[in-house]
Amino acid sequence: MVEIEKDSRLIIKLYDRLDATNAEETSEIVSKELEALDRDIVLDVSKLEYISSAGLQVILACAKAAKAAGKETFLHGAKGNVLEIFRLSGFLTFLKEE
Repeated sequence: MVEIEKDSRLIIKLYDRLDATNAEETSEIVSKELEALDRDIVLDVSKLEYISSAGLQVILACAKAAKAAGKETFLHGAKGNVLEIFRLSGFLTFLKEE
């Protein structure tokens, strides 16, 4: 599901699957952290096995919030099918891989 950590950056760790079955709940958790965003975002997807279009909407909301706050969004640990979905969807044009 999702775990949030804060240090010099807001780290959003996504686990297992991010799809229509849990995207709304994940979005609610993440949205609370985005309200007063004062640091860059790291989306840690190293343990994410699958992401659907509903999950991509959660990622897009993070990127939009970061841009509005003058911050950046980084993608960490994308591999295999998850990386391919980010690539094919065009998300790698605005997410910085690390």
